[in-house]
Amino acid sequence: MIEELWTGLLELSGQFIVPDWAALVALIPIALAGLVFLYLTWTVYRFATAGPRTRGVQRVAPITPPGIHMPGPSFAPVLAAFGAFMLLFGLFSGGIWLWIGVIVLVITLLYWGREAIRDYDHVAHPAGAVAPELPPGALPAPTDGTPPPGVHVPPPSFRPLLVSVGFTMLVGGMIVGGWALLFGIIAMALVLLGWLRDSRREYNAVAEADRTGHLDMGGSPSWPKATFAALGVLLVAGIVLTTGVLTGSGDGTAAPSGGPVASGDAGGGTGGGATPGPTLPAADASLTAENLEYLEASITVPAGKPFKLTLDNRDQVPHNVEIKDAAGTSLFKGEIFSGPAVKVYDVPALAAGQYTFVCTVHPNMTGTVTAQ
Repeated sequence: MIEELWTGLLELSGQFIVPDWAALVALIPIALAGLVFLYLTWTVYRFATAGPRTRGVQRVAPITPPGIHMPGPSFAPVLAAFGAFMLLFGLFSGGIWLWIGVIVLVITLLYWGREAIRDYDHVAHPAGAVAPELPPGALPAPTDGTPPPGVHVPPPSFRPLLVSVGFTMLVGGMIVGGWALLFGIIAMALVLLGWLRDSRREYNAVAEADRTGHLDMGGSPSWPKATFAALGVLLVAGIVLTTGVLTGSGDGTAAPSGGPVASGDAGGGTGGGATPGPTLPAADASLTAENLEYLEASITVPAGKPFKLTLDNRDQVPHNVEIKDAAGTSLFKGEIFSGPAVKVYDVPALAAGQYTFVCTVHPNMTGTVTAQ
């Protein structure tokens, strides 16, 4: 059921997006860069117009409360955001751009880490320790572990770590599909609800401190063993049900390797190579999707008449076949389905010439169709 919902969502979204997925994916980094630029512009505007800005004819210098160490301004977050953008651009573009993105992100994170260490070195150490010289205007941090009166410092939290784990499970589920997607959604909802609960508790404590003058956040948190255990159970259950360890088939829809496979209008048999696979039904041409790529770089089909095209999807992720002409116009778009499974497409007649076949879900999967 989850697989059918996910496939239906992909097909529904395809109706509202231009047929040329490759061109659309290429625009994603540009769109992200535009959003980042707009956000930075809005942030600069808000800081420039934040009041009160002046007292008389001079700008008011910000005054740090006694006992508070304030780090200076830094470009590290901006540079790290640029590094993340380059990494995403490399993931979409592939090739040398992927390595460039990784290198840029590592350099920007190292720069941020160096600034953080330098800032930490300027914070005064407890009594008896040798404190480094403070720069002009810097204030020492409190050494007794308590914030100054009127300053609320939230306690440490495991929530960012848990949300990162939940988000990783969600992205993995989106790639694998099936039960893994369902458990990824549950894991993400679990950690976000926990973070919302902690935020509400913290807000209530601050509101109580406004009335009583006393703020008690309970000290350092204990390890969230129950949440970690729940995430572990979801991860193991997703792996077991998706790989078919208990049922003997991936996602409960495919038969063991070498046995018959049925999906839509296809049957089973033997495939090529060293590992036996399902028997492909009779067709004019066939394609094999494995490890997120087509094993065939080109196929030949009869020109001027309808023909049958077989797709052997050996991945546990959704694939299909779409045929486009030289101008990028979609001439045929096959149904998206998850594997391991086989499907036979009835493709309308193509005039003699060369065309491009591509997976609608993964635009990097492409090849050449020759009609003759």
